[in-house]
Amino acid sequence: MSGSSSSLRDRVLAEVKQQYPNAIECSIVDHSDGCGAKLELTVVSDSFEGVMLLKRHRAIQNHLKEKGLFDEIHALQIKAWTPSQWEKKKGNS
Repeated sequence: MSGSSSSLRDRVLAEVKQQYPNAIECSIVDHSDGCGAKLELTVVSDSFEGVMLLKRHRAIQNHLKEKGLFDEIHALQIKAWTPSQWEKKKGNS
């Protein structure tokens, strides 16, 4: 996959947007020091209502594994929130 013209960040974001097309927020920040493989992903979706946090994370990780991207990532911080959790987080910042 490293031969792709788009960055790992862009490819991960595209896959997660495809996985959660109705997400009200889907963003990614590259915290790496040039390698491009230390990422912070935020996904806000109604799909997470009633789903435990660990299951949310595993769903995203498994999707990225299926697409062959997970092996390229050195560190991935996932923030997978419901819209109400997102509003609370924004209110506290």
